[in-house]
Amino acid sequence: MKKINVLLRIKRYLLISFIFGSISVAWSGAHNGPGMPDIAPTEIENLGDGLYTFRWGPYRNIFLVTDEGVIATDPLGIISAPLYRKAIRGVTDQPVRYVIYSHSHWDHIAGGSIFKEEGAEFIAQEKCAENLNISPNPEVIDADITFKDFYRVELGNKSIDIHHYGPIHDNCMSVMLVNPANKIFVVDIVSPPTGRALPFDAFNDPDFHYGNAGPYLQAVEDLAERNQVKTIVGAHLVLGPDGSGKTIIYPSTGPVIALTERREYYEQILSAVKAELDIGTPILSVHNKIDLDPFRDMWGFDEAKMRLFLQRAVYFYVLGK
Repeated sequence: MKKINVLLRIKRYLLISFIFGSISVAWSGAHNGPGMPDIAPTEIENLGDGLYTFRWGPYRNIFLVTDEGVIATDPLGIISAPLYRKAIRGVTDQPVRYVIYSHSHWDHIAGGSIFKEEGAEFIAQEKCAENLNISPNPEVIDADITFKDFYRVELGNKSIDIHHYGPIHDNCMSVMLVNPANKIFVVDIVSPPTGRALPFDAFNDPDFHYGNAGPYLQAVEDLAERNQVKTIVGAHLVLGPDGSGKTIIYPSTGPVIALTERREYYEQILSAVKAELDIGTPILSVHNKIDLDPFRDMWGFDEAKMRLFLQRAVYFYVLGK
């Protein structure tokens, strides 16, 4: 057991280092101003109506404070969870009553025991529970409550509606509509303020489902339109240039249009790949034949990585996933 825990900690450290390194590399050459901004290891942001964000390194979650308790999301890890709990206590004395998992990837949902010990119930989409049963992790608390397509967590006249629209980045990814703040929390599938950025899951996510990416994002767009949501909250820190070219830390929130931009990007990728396949381009050559000019405006554009992402799209047409 100790060996497993050590390996998990090493994996998590390497992942965080990779993400921070990727952010730095992606942006270090994008401006002519001073170096990268100072980034505090943790941060809390008040979004109003009882909704807060907590950021640990490049990771972010949300929690909702009510008169009857707190609804928390992804603990993030055994190192971050105590810091997360301390941040919540800095806002309210109310206990954490529920913890919602956004999906089943360990780098977001480990470390929940500190909340379980105070009586919190854990909620996850049913396929997340299946995934954790197949690949158990002693640092991930099992779900007490599972659902298929929709579940509402309600406390003190506030609520988080959890929606699952099929597989995308993981097969149990959910988005959360927070009321009365009327904001949608999206994890990994897009990081505001824009969807025109090379996605992290392009190269290393074995769970990514190309076939449902467009329909999933369209469903989230429709959810936002039905509820007149204007703002989404992202689950990762994003750096980028300001108007003068200086690198800055972007806010945790952004416009709903980022969902549309990401959906159109996936559709653009698939269309380009299919066009090559339709004219008989050999499968192993398709990713090198596509003109990259339409994608060069993307944040963090890298030609080699873009070719890899195109190759992933080719495999979708070959394998159906």
